[in-house]
Amino acid sequence: FFLQPTMVSPSKATSLATGTVGGGGTKVDAGAIAAPFRVEVREKVEALKAKGIDAPLLVGLLANTDPAARKYAEWTGKACRADGLRYELRTIDDPIDVESALMAANDDPAVHGIIVYYPIFGQVESFSGASQDDYLRDSVSVKCDVEGLCHTYRTNLYRNVRFLDYPTNTKKCVLPCTALSCVKILEQCPSCYDKSKPVGKHMEGQVVTVINRSEIVGRPLAAMLANDGADVYSIDINSIYLFRGGRLHKCEGETPESCVRKSSVVVTGVPTKSYRLPTDWIQPNTTVVNVASFKNVDEEVLLRIPGVTYVPMVGKVTVAMLERNLVRLYENFHHPDIRLKSIRNEEEAKGGKAKAVAGSWFGSALQVYTAVAVTALIGIALNNKRR
Repeated sequence: FFLQPTMVSPSKATSLATGTVGGGGTKVDAGAIAAPFRVEVREKVEALKAKGIDAPLLVGLLANTDPAARKYAEWTGKACRADGLRYELRTIDDPIDVESALMAANDDPAVHGIIVYYPIFGQVESFSGASQDDYLRDSVSVKCDVEGLCHTYRTNLYRNVRFLDYPTNTKKCVLPCTALSCVKILEQCPSCYDKSKPVGKHMEGQVVTVINRSEIVGRPLAAMLANDGADVYSIDINSIYLFRGGRLHKCEGETPESCVRKSSVVVTGVPTKSYRLPTDWIQPNTTVVNVASFKNVDEEVLLRIPGVTYVPMVGKVTVAMLERNLVRLYENFHHPDIRLKSIRNEEEAKGGKAKAVAGSWFGSALQVYTAVAVTALIGIALNNKRR
């Protein structure tokens, strides 16, 4: 049942393009990149069902009226059902009830994955000190977090820890869906990833600019690309940082324009309709990925630049990564074989502890004899004293 990496072959990469503007850029269909991942998920689900095992269950928690969140929930449900996965959307009328609904899903052994559709509280503070939405992200169980946004997965990502169970390394970490979708897209775009190099150096020599530093997209994406060897400029509304070699550096003297001009890859994720990335900053042969729900770039002008590769949307790949993460969680924690092994390990641990306790008192026949003899002597002495 365990997932193996799926790659689109180089020969197929050319079919990902949806059109080239005479001598200019190429527009990429993200759906073609998502397709092989979804095929892989369907095959795994069919293999489970052939053994009489139910498909993994994903539960969505929706407690807002945000159109983008509702649309994402619709896409998720439609894709899951199409690929044989089970999906249940739980709508919550009062946001204050989200935490209790989340805890109930965490504790339900029938639930294999959880996705919370944000924003719910926005930047409203919580008793934990962070925003209430951040608190909810950290409250999702590591066994059910399909978004890969809880504290454990985020911390491992920023430390470039790729497994949950070092040193056995059998449980790979889950990575944030949208950021992971960008990586999978870039792996299929020309000249971005070099898989002939060792792991951790596939983007060595590349300069990337990410215009967004949210905990959902921008920051994890910058860390992932830096973990793959790139120099990544992370641009937010009032600061620029450089991710390089596992370290974060504050940039002095850099501007958004200077960063974009030196970049071979530019990712835009500005969540406002009015923002437009100046296309005259984009150099020939640059790959541009739009992560925002709004178009952050003038597509027509951009595609006139020679050699540009443009990805206007990542949503279909994001949903495919969500499904892939659900399958990974299932194989890490919820598959019947894994659960049975976990139960046996717990029983063995309890048995070993009991033996250790027994051994500490009755480690040898001599110890038993001595204990009995001493007890008898004490009894005789007490009896004589009474007389």
